[in-house]
Amino acid sequence: MEHNVLLIGTPVAALRGLADALDAEWLEFPSFETAEPRDLETFRLGRYSERDHNKIVVALWADEPQAGALTELDDAGWQRRAEWPLIGWNVAMGVASRCVADDGAVVALVEAPAPIDSAGWTPECGVAEGAIVLARSIAQSEGERGVRVNAVTTCTRLGGGELAPAPALAERYPGSIVGEVSGAVRLLLSDDARGMTAGVTHVDCGRTLR
Repeated sequence: MEHNVLLIGTPVAALRGLADALDAEWLEFPSFETAEPRDLETFRLGRYSERDHNKIVVALWADEPQAGALTELDDAGWQRRAEWPLIGWNVAMGVASRCVADDGAVVALVEAPAPIDSAGWTPECGVAEGAIVLARSIAQSEGERGVRVNAVTTCTRLGGGELAPAPALAERYPGSIVGEVSGAVRLLLSDDARGMTAGVTHVDCGRTLR
């Protein structure tokens, strides 16, 4: 079967479901739990270097995210939750910028708790901001050839507690990967979003308003 979407993702079950929902070709990125420098360099130098993909999604997620106080992180925990993901996003988005075709679209699908839920997720919040800035930078550098780059944030696995008032779409919060999230990604990859680039769409059913 021929796919018209390439999904660069870490080996996380939820992302496999997203790939199925988007009918995307899967390109596995090294897991943050086991990656070593040579793994990232091998990926960066891999065969995906030609501008032959019209639609690319980059989603680098941790295997099993767990909140924890920043002051209690040891060096290994900091590396796993902050350093490796930031390096990974730089590598993966660099690959995406090299192999996206002229007039193509890239979506960075970023896990980010809503600000009100961010306690315990300091590394993840930093990684999310870094990925968003990177997406905007690539939108600027690749815009001359018609490439659009946007970010989608989701908190389907992060944060959340019951707070008042409830999110705007409280019955759906935080949304599902194969429902709300894939729908937003599909929109940003489509020609309907041809005037949208360097933007951030929060797919959390209104939680970011709180």
